[in-house]
Amino acid sequence: MALRIVNQFGESVASAVRDAFPDADVVPVTVDGPAPGLTADVLYGGWGDWSTIGRWAELVPWVQLAGTGVDRVPAQLFDGRVVTCARGASAVPISEFVLAAMLAFEKQIPEVWVKAPPEHWNLAWLGTLHDRTLGLVGLGGIGVAVAERALAFGMRILALRRTESPSPVAGVEVVGSLADLLPQVDHLVLAAPATARTRGLIDADAWRS
Repeated sequence: MALRIVNQFGESVASAVRDAFPDADVVPVTVDGPAPGLTADVLYGGWGDWSTIGRWAELVPWVQLAGTGVDRVPAQLFDGRVVTCARGASAVPISEFVLAAMLAFEKQIPEVWVKAPPEHWNLAWLGTLHDRTLGLVGLGGIGVAVAERALAFGMRILALRRTESPSPVAGVEVVGSLADLLPQVDHLVLAAPATARTRGLIDADAWRS
């Protein structure tokens, strides 16, 4: 029997699935909900209106989320089915954005774009990532990708992670607490999952560190 996949993300994703698995039957998510009697093996989706997605999820024993976070997934979705996330799938674009944001801060972009050309093209007065200290809260797929790119800029990297495991990236120093991390960093990246344990982790007291 062909695998039946309920797909939330349109024809471009459906075409990619069919190219990889020609025997797959790809059914699109619709606002009207599934047809009576329809069954399926897996739902690929998880963004947007869960009142719509939830009706389709009832058909399947497995939900594959397209993103990493599960904090907005209704608790009832986990009853009676396997729910998996796409951990690491967005690590490259997110880590590139993080580096772009830090560079924009140090290089004062876009402010330097809108001013008249300087008398001398010497922008040594702008900041640099070199020798700056980066603090990572979380060292999963995204945190690792950020660390790898930040090392190439000559940054010192400190990381706080949930476990006491050593860093999977050479050159990254794991610290034991926020109190150890925050006073030392020039840039802070939150790459931890949003859970009851991490919500409110960075509060007013943390900013005063």
